Amino acid sequence: MRLAALDIGSNTVHVLVADVVRGKLEDVAHYVEMPELGPYVARTGSIGSRGPLALRAVRKVYNRARSHGFDVLIAGATQAVRRARDGGAFVRSASKTLGVPVRVIPARREAELSFLGAASRHAVRREWALVDLGGGSTEIVIARGHQILRSATLPVGSGVLAATYLSDPPRPEERARLRKAALRELLRAPEGDVERLVATGGTASNLPGVLARRNPPHVLTTADILTCEARLDRHRALQVAGAVGLPANRVKAMRGGVEALLLLLDWFGLALLHVSHEGLRHGMLLAYLERGGDWWRDG
Repeated sequence: MRLAALDIGSNTVHVLVADVVRGKLEDVAHYVEMPELGPYVARTGSIGSRGPLALRAVRKVYNRARSHGFDVLIAGATQAVRRARDGGAFVRSASKTLGVPVRVIPARREAELSFLGAASRHAVRREWALVDLGGGSTEIVIARGHQILRSATLPVGSGVLAATYLSDPPRPEERARLRKAALRELLRAPEGDVERLVATGGTASNLPGVLARRNPPHVLTTADILTCEARLDRHRALQVAGAVGLPANRVKAMRGGVEALLLLLDWFGLALLHVSHEGLRHGMLLAYLERGGDWWRDG
């Protein structure tokens, strides 16, 4: 069976196509567009004129996924749509575009789904932490093995941080203000004596390629992340984008995300960041296999 999961996030619209083989997922294709709803919603409280751009992004990744064929498509929306005054109207339009219902995923369930995806590859026996750093929010889960112990959703994300605090290129004093603002929110993160920090989301998954495009590592040291930060900040985003092979708007968002990841490493007293390419969309599909059409509901 071939499944597809589409998620409308705060910075991005992603679609994952995967085959189910003996109860496990094997990736077939992944596509992404960046309509950047989150910063606009944070500034205005609504999706507004950003809606048509986001719907075009939805249509584009959906059409690319269709070229691979799939048996079932599921779709969800996260922080930006949850927060927007006109989120309901946007969801109705997106559902009409896709021909399937777009589910607004509750914050707690989003954390569970991201955990489900990442734990399929990264779970360890002792306590560990998953951080899903999105464009407009961050989900943090403390777990033991495959069991969630506690979780929290923080209203801090890479895209909103970058758009709110950083110029192009960023200045040192701007980074200091960003760190202060991010730390205020991260103080509400769940505590835990964890032996591993696993990160998923756009910043985390793209940082290894900034460090080494040919053989990107799966584990980053604090020094590696600081090196990435320096490379991302060195020139204007458009110039950096050409050097690292990423879109300019992704570069801008990652500038905010690296600070959050550094603060989280410090919060948990760790020096290594394990990067997961499995996250929300993998969790959506695994939950669909387990619960069918109720994959998105709490409980």
